Amino acid sequence: MWEIYGYHNGDALFGIFNAVAAIMGAGTYLSAIAAVAFCGFVAAMVAYMFAPEKLQGWKWLGTIVLIYSVLFVPRVTVGIVDKTGGTPVKVVANVPFGMAALGGLSSTIGNSITELFETAFQTIPGPASLPSELSYQQNGLMFGSRLIQETRRASLPDPAVRTDLLNFVNNCTAYDIADGTISPSAFSTSDNLWATMSATNPARFSIITSSSGVTTSTCDQVYASIDSRMPAQVTDLTNRLGLRLNPSLSALAAQAAVVNQSPQAYIRSQIATASATAADVVRQNALINAINDAGEMGCQRVNDPSCMMLATGRASAVASQNAAWINGAKIAEQALPVVRNVAEAMCYAIFPLLVLLLFLTSGKNTLLMLSGYVTALVSIQLWPPLFAILNYMASIYSQLDQAAAAEIGGGVKALALQSASPIYSNAVSAQAVVSYLVIGIPMLAYALSNRLVSFGSTLVGGLTGLQSTVGNASAASAVGNSSMGNVTMDQRNVSPSMSSPWVSREQDASGNWTTTNGTGQQAVEYLRNHRRRLESNLRSRFSGGRQRSVTRCRGSEERRCFGEHREVVSPCRRRVKSIRWNGQHPKRCWSRNLEL
Repeated sequence: MWEIYGYHNGDALFGIFNAVAAIMGAGTYLSAIAAVAFCGFVAAMVAYMFAPEKLQGWKWLGTIVLIYSVLFVPRVTVGIVDKTGGTPVKVVANVPFGMAALGGLSSTIGNSITELFETAFQTIPGPASLPSELSYQQNGLMFGSRLIQETRRASLPDPAVRTDLLNFVNNCTAYDIADGTISPSAFSTSDNLWATMSATNPARFSIITSSSGVTTSTCDQVYASIDSRMPAQVTDLTNRLGLRLNPSLSALAAQAAVVNQSPQAYIRSQIATASATAADVVRQNALINAINDAGEMGCQRVNDPSCMMLATGRASAVASQNAAWINGAKIAEQALPVVRNVAEAMCYAIFPLLVLLLFLTSGKNTLLMLSGYVTALVSIQLWPPLFAILNYMASIYSQLDQAAAAEIGGGVKALALQSASPIYSNAVSAQAVVSYLVIGIPMLAYALSNRLVSFGSTLVGGLTGLQSTVGNASAASAVGNSSMGNVTMDQRNVSPSMSSPWVSREQDASGNWTTTNGTGQQAVEYLRNHRRRLESNLRSRFSGGRQRSVTRCRGSEERRCFGEHREVVSPCRRRVKSIRWNGQHPKRCWSRNLEL
């Protein structure tokens, strides 16, 4: 049985090989082969008639016999092996020998080289070794940084426990820090926030949320209540984290895998001690997020707009800074399962078309076409070892950066309130750098499989693209301005203007404007009042005798008024019509709207 090795694409390869086996065994495909063979026979016969000494006809006939008897007729069994370990080996029968042999040989060579590199990286002594939980074949590129990002977003799933925790931070912990019960420096550098928060003052009160309602208790009783519910929340959160990080594994396997993956990622980066467990890592991240959320909610509770504006500004700045990094990191995360797997599936899927094209060639042309197909397969199978090397180098350097970010003073490194933001930023930026290097892997693999053609220019080109990207990002950061979620359209500014954040102005569907100040007082500007502009325009346009004539026009009939003072009254014609629409007499228009 020939083996084809896949990475997160075992199901896709299983479908492709089944489809190819069904296509090449169908009667319609045999009819297509007959038609193509007839066309090739005619072309070879014509070539032989004009140049019999070149033996084109005999060469074509020998080529067809070899292709049909070696690549097409023999059928073998293929096993699809998913290297991620998520699914068992999938067996496909009746696969053409040529497709199985070419794919199996290239896949086996690529897998063997990748395994050798991964094994060597894991057995290197000292800090240069890479744990198997962070290896490329098992979890993909930059798994350690991706795991840190996922755990950094941890939040307690139960709304009741989360609400009690936020209230406990605002009602108890904040005052414990203010009166010195908990040291501020110890709190900001603590690698076990939940244990630090246990030293609370029993003379203060907070709330406990349960199915029966909300009750008020002392801070020590609230802490005990949350502490009894915390382990179940951490277990649930850890299980969800395992499913997100290991989507190809079953629920039980993913939950078991994350128990080893989380501590390894944090221990290798020196963010946690060797005794840390997955539950400790998840709980610490959940508490850091809860404390940050409690601070922002405290701004809302005391109705402090300036505090909310500062919190929003900090969040906007962090999001703007990391936006490009996160987008680039997605390239690194999805490069293997999307780009490589699609390219590999397409190479296997076009094998039936390749066989048809080979029936139209002979001799050297047939060898060139086959060699091109083999080169494509080999270049794709070179991606895994190159990705393994890139994963090792990037993981080592990202661990150094994250270890430096975890410094809390005195040579001590820990995940704490003080170091959480730098650790997260370094994890994202490390993935961003890898994403730019990932782009050069396909070209590098093709250069290696194609006799090292343009190997040097491929490396230089990748570095040039990285330098250009870094230059653009640095120039944007140097400006110092950040914005997020703003939409501007059809605006024109002709002079400087100032507005107060306490004042709001809204326009309803009727065109009326309502202005509200900070004390709640309102002023309404109605659109119907804007019609008086006509009167002011007439006053400014006409003066003296014309004003008197218009005044006299007031008591005249409508027809005579228009006939004697057409120049003056014509601007009011539309006004008279509008009044008529409202059911009023035209004379009223003159008496009420032409008082000059």
